[in-house]
Amino acid sequence: MGRVALNGMTVLITGASSGIGKEIARILLFRYGCRVIGTGRSEEKLRAFAAEAEGTAAGRFFWRTFDVGDKAGWEETAAYLKEREMPPDLVVNCAGVLPPFAAYGGDGEGVERVLRTNFLSAVWSAEALSPLLAGNPRARIVNIGSSSSLCPFAGVAAYCASKAALQRFSECVSLENGIPVSVFMPGFTDTDVFRSQNFDEGTKGFFRKFGMSPQKMAEKIVRAIARGKRRKIFGADARLMDWGYRLFPRLAPRIITKFLRTAKPDAFGGIVHEGSRDGRKEKDEKKE
Repeated sequence: MGRVALNGMTVLITGASSGIGKEIARILLFRYGCRVIGTGRSEEKLRAFAAEAEGTAAGRFFWRTFDVGDKAGWEETAAYLKEREMPPDLVVNCAGVLPPFAAYGGDGEGVERVLRTNFLSAVWSAEALSPLLAGNPRARIVNIGSSSSLCPFAGVAAYCASKAALQRFSECVSLENGIPVSVFMPGFTDTDVFRSQNFDEGTKGFFRKFGMSPQKMAEKIVRAIARGKRRKIFGADARLMDWGYRLFPRLAPRIITKFLRTAKPDAFGGIVHEGSRDGRKEKDEKKE
């Protein structure tokens, strides 16, 4: 995939009401003159962003309020775009959810919710929008994954699984349907998905030491889209996870888990079950 001329594109962005998605929308609207259709679950936030766009981007921002984890919402959105003759040139699936860090305890319903938002939303997006993208030489899809797909670690089983599925789905579909599909894996970014964790200010500061702001991450993602990248890892932490797991597939996940547990015992201390090797070792150490 060669370089992409973003100027004047029609772009659909999920998760556009906050975080990385909002910052990508801002760049494409104001810098590249794109027509942007933003989706999100908060109509209040989308209306506020639309008001901001009424200046230099007047008439170029539209929004759809729906849960991307709802397949029917995608079918309705495709019908909306077709009726208004607004087929997208670019689709950026950026919406995501990160449950609180915890050991998996058999919550199948919770896993399904995460899979619907982080993975199946991209599947249903491709199904609903591919007919609108077909035949357009500029058409492409960008799925925003996560560094968690690069290396497993304790406490985020559902999240890691959903992002790993998204990565492989993106890479496979890009070989099959004629529409270029990119997948990007950002490292830690200070967005609402992390702010919703039960962290104190000290822990948030711990993560910000090696994280990026949503604005900086969005800049990197838009630059990668413009360069036609199919797969890209962003952030020193993400690259370290990728490198570590490739070389040390057993050791790297254990090191990451222990590293996280130093951040805040209340959030990470209960991640490793006592029945595991680490749990038994720690229990014995405490007895001594």
